[in-house]
Amino acid sequence: MSENPAGPHGGSGSNDPYGKGPGGSSGPSGSSNPGQTPYGQPAYGQSPAPYGQPAYGQGPGQPAYGQSPYGQPSGYPAGGYPGQQGPRENPGRTLGIVGLILAIIPFLSPVGLILSIVALVKSKKAGMGNGIAVAGIIVGALFTIGLVILIVGIIAVIPYATEVAEFCQQAGSGPQVYEGQEIRCP
Repeated sequence: MSENPAGPHGGSGSNDPYGKGPGGSSGPSGSSNPGQTPYGQPAYGQSPAPYGQPAYGQGPGQPAYGQSPYGQPSGYPAGGYPGQQGPRENPGRTLGIVGLILAIIPFLSPVGLILSIVALVKSKKAGMGNGIAVAGIIVGALFTIGLVILIVGIIAVIPYATEVAEFCQQAGSGPQVYEGQEIRCP
């Protein structure tokens, strides 16, 4: 008599309808996995592996699903591929924002221009771009040029204004003619 008599469906002597139970034919990988169906589940009447034992479909020495055979977590780190660092912080970003804000304020535009240049240099040293710092440089340069023109204009008008004020003191109030132009003295 055979040690493994045929079951009700034929096969290898168990109630396994696939004939792949103990002593049955090999599984999909070509190796015999006693006590399990080809889908990695325990055969009828078999209990699952206790905690700490290999999971279903795992032979001894095989890592659990989703684990590397070398004891390291499988998959790639959150930053991308192995060896790649995660997203780096741009060292000149905050300074570039402050520089742009100060560049918009009329009499602080030279300070904003300088801070934006420093922010761009810091970002370039880190190998990153900084569009906000570039915008701060452009706005700061334009506002600084405007501020310089305004200051030069005020300085140029001051001597003329003092001469007109002295003339109005001597001539009195009302419309007067000063160097061929009609002016109104208070």
